Amino acid sequence: MWSLLSAVIGIIENVDRQVSLRGAAIMPEGTARREFGLAAPGLAQIETRLGAVQLISRQAPRALSPRNPALLKVAAPPDPRLLRQAVEEDLNALFLLLGGVSLLVGAIGIANVTLVSVLERVGEIGLRRSLGAGRRHICAQFLLESTGMGLAGGVIGASVGTLVIVVVSASNTWTPVLDPWVPLGAPLLGALIGLCSGTYPALRAASLEPVEALRAGT
Repeated sequence: MWSLLSAVIGIIENVDRQVSLRGAAIMPEGTARREFGLAAPGLAQIETRLGAVQLISRQAPRALSPRNPALLKVAAPPDPRLLRQAVEEDLNALFLLLGGVSLLVGAIGIANVTLVSVLERVGEIGLRRSLGAGRRHICAQFLLESTGMGLAGGVIGASVGTLVIVVVSASNTWTPVLDPWVPLGAPLLGALIGLCSGTYPALRAASLEPVEALRAGT
């Protein structure tokens, strides 16, 4: 028997990278050919140094089968740099999507608050119109209020986001990296969202006639 003619010369200590080796016996290729009639190994695993995977995957077929490299099929793990870049792109896309949804919800909230403010201040609008305020003054008033809400939301959001980044980086002994345009651009974007959201309520307030506004406000 083959088992009587062979001796165990070692035991694999760690099989975390390939669990299937737990119940496997490793032998030289020559022994496998002689004892079991192995024509050719079906799978060869090559362990490389860090960063040499792509180079070895290109050179292995020619080194193992110089006459016909196409006979070998090489399956190499992805480049860690490309994999990290792909993960970062996916995360950025996810955060952009979440940010877009948050902006939409914020815009709807500002529009609702401004519209409710217009409906509750119909009497004030009629009084101002009767005292000589033009439509543009009424429109500018509510546009300014909605823009102020958006600006305040942008400032608060940028401040909280910057604070979270600093706290998380400090707790993990990382160096916080933040683009300089984020703290400045967030309030401006919030103000723009507030301006756009308050356009309809402001136009509706400006379209009220003084007499009808005073009658509805009493």
